[in-house]
Amino acid sequence: MDPIIRQPLESELSEWQELWTSYLAFYESEVSDAVTEHLWSRILDPDSRIRCHVAEFDGRLVGLVHFFCHDDTWSTRPICYLQDLYVEASHRGGGVGAELIGSVVAEARTEGWSGVYWLTAEDNHRARVLYDRLTGGTSGFIHYEIGLASS
Repeated sequence: MDPIIRQPLESELSEWQELWTSYLAFYESEVSDAVTEHLWSRILDPDSRIRCHVAEFDGRLVGLVHFFCHDDTWSTRPICYLQDLYVEASHRGGGVGAELIGSVVAEARTEGWSGVYWLTAEDNHRARVLYDRLTGGTSGFIHYEIGLASS
């Protein structure tokens, strides 16, 4: 049975928050409650660029993906950044991650965006197998970042 990929419902805050918290823990990260609340409000706001799809399996949420489009200096069309992707450990390897990525790619096609890109940790080997299969391998670029005060 395939998961149902869809936008989250306002009533699913607690299920989404469990997945979000698990995702942050996977990356050994934390954000304030204010950031989490702000993210949820943007997910529900139809005027926000932040979009979310969830994977539902047997009546409960087992995965999420957060993404947004932005202007692209290398194209006349916007490009999509897939910022967060998480699938419960018990559902990894069963196609849920590929379905979530596929839903973002489908939306990008519908919206006329020029592409979809994302980052992952170098040691996220299991996910990288999927990403390599879907994309044919990394772009060859290395990610650098200067962190500023967080909120």
